[in-house]
Amino acid sequence: MAKNLIVLSDQERFFSLLIDDGEVSKIKVERRGATRLVDSIFKGKVKKLVKGMDGVFVDIGLEKEAYLPIKQNCKKNGEEIKPVRVGEEVLVQVVREPVGEKGAKLTSRIRLVGKYLIYLPNANDVKFSSRLEEEDRERLKAIAIEVLPRYGFSCGVIFRRHASKASEEEIIKDIDSLKRLWLKILKKFSAQKKPGLLLEEYPNYIKMIKDHWYELGEMVVDNPYVWNDIVSFLEEFEPSLVKKVVYVKDVSAYINRYRIHDTFRKMLSKYVWLRGGGYIVIEETEAMTVIDVNSGEPYGESHEENALNTNLEAAKEIAKHIMLRDIGGIIVIDFIDMKRQENRDLVIRTLQESFGEEACNVQIYGFTRLGLLEMARKKSGESVSSLLTESCPLCKGRGKVRGKSLLAFELEKDLRRESHGVIDLHVNPQSADTVRSVIEKNGFKYVNMVEDANVEYNDYEIHYRT
Repeated sequence: MAKNLIVLSDQERFFSLLIDDGEVSKIKVERRGATRLVDSIFKGKVKKLVKGMDGVFVDIGLEKEAYLPIKQNCKKNGEEIKPVRVGEEVLVQVVREPVGEKGAKLTSRIRLVGKYLIYLPNANDVKFSSRLEEEDRERLKAIAIEVLPRYGFSCGVIFRRHASKASEEEIIKDIDSLKRLWLKILKKFSAQKKPGLLLEEYPNYIKMIKDHWYELGEMVVDNPYVWNDIVSFLEEFEPSLVKKVVYVKDVSAYINRYRIHDTFRKMLSKYVWLRGGGYIVIEETEAMTVIDVNSGEPYGESHEENALNTNLEAAKEIAKHIMLRDIGGIIVIDFIDMKRQENRDLVIRTLQESFGEEACNVQIYGFTRLGLLEMARKKSGESVSSLLTESCPLCKGRGKVRGKSLLAFELEKDLRRESHGVIDLHVNPQSADTVRSVIEKNGFKYVNMVEDANVEYNDYEIHYRT
């Protein structure tokens, strides 16, 4: 089944959703007008050496200085290319957004993503997506060995899975395009006097297109600016896909078809129920994410068999929710205890396979002596669930509730669908300012807001007048 891209918007944010097999499988949220940091390229200036941290702090023009690990400036054998000095100008790429008190994290190993490959201007490797067959790898490697020396300087490539369908001419065209982009970046780096942005990354909805290309069936957007942005991008890089972009002002049918509101609400809960009766508890903290697996009704005749069956079901669901919630960093999973090593290995293998094309961003370290599974996923910023939730004011931060941004988004979509008569909108008094802003910005004159303490915080109830 083809994947679909749905891009929804409100007054402040864009929500990019990937639909896979009829369900939301990935969500990306970004604020309108905000500078996109991850994968963007900056000119920086080294401000401070920190030997104990084996890195340097760099001014890239943001409010907080960013962190660049020294190891990023070393060759694979550990031999340092050159010492880093305070005041030195550096060309860097952001790999993680600022989080809390921490500034952005940088790398000097620049990566430029094309249609069929990733261009590595500071490397000389030829690598491949794990999803490419051996026959494709041999063909692409032969092309790279023949083509790369023509460029007169050291560079490397990572062939993406889409390269399996690409001709030699298309591969060369991709390399040429990325090389020209790299030369423009170098020219701008030399001309720009102060630390700052050199190349801003594409919006999330464009990045999703670049990740899936021909797998996408329909691309639905509810914003004319986004429609124009996507069409302009496709006209330049893949005109055949332009016909798949659809502008729909009222997207309520798509929201209902793919149960988008239900997906958002599930993400607010730390509990995930399994079909076998068990459940998962997901706890996100600043340091790590802890996931607990609990058993339900017995699957099999023995405890070991029951534990294995529950853990296998949980492993698939855990991978799904890690990707859906965009959880990154350190993740510790407390599966139900199993005595047999072959069963533990099967759970690890199932978890790894459940990440699918995302497996390259995941590292599973195995079970500890205490029976906890340790893993890590590439972290580029805050998880989606943390962006859409906030601390509960009633329990003083021990729990999470729907955030004001999600309240505004869902409310705007629901009110547009209800524009056929006067309605009374009951809201919690603590949410009144957010709701009032949505009503005023969108001109919902048929909505009468009623403050009601019986309505849950950051929720609402629609009452129809008879």
